[in-house]
Amino acid sequence: MQIQRPRPPTATPRLRRVGIAVAGFSVLALGMALLVVPVPGTSVVIFPLGLAILAREFTWAQRLLDQSVAVVKSMGARVRRLFGRRPVVPAALPLPLSP
Repeated sequence: MQIQRPRPPTATPRLRRVGIAVAGFSVLALGMALLVVPVPGTSVVIFPLGLAILAREFTWAQRLLDQSVAVVKSMGARVRRLFGRRPVVPAALPLPLSP
């Protein structure tokens, strides 16, 4: 006969929500700090990461993340229209001589 042990208490939804909020706002604060420190381009990655963490629990963060993704996509399309598709390797590079 097996003795049934009580399950360990799981994290309550409120505790989970607080943990996600603390983690998400910490990452956003790190992104704000990286705006001041001269580290180029890191806040472009950190801000969406913080919003993605917060979007797991908060609908306002999901809406903000969706809007920012839409803006980045439209800016990318605008840049492609403006500059067109360019080859990755310029055609003027000399070819290596074979022995």
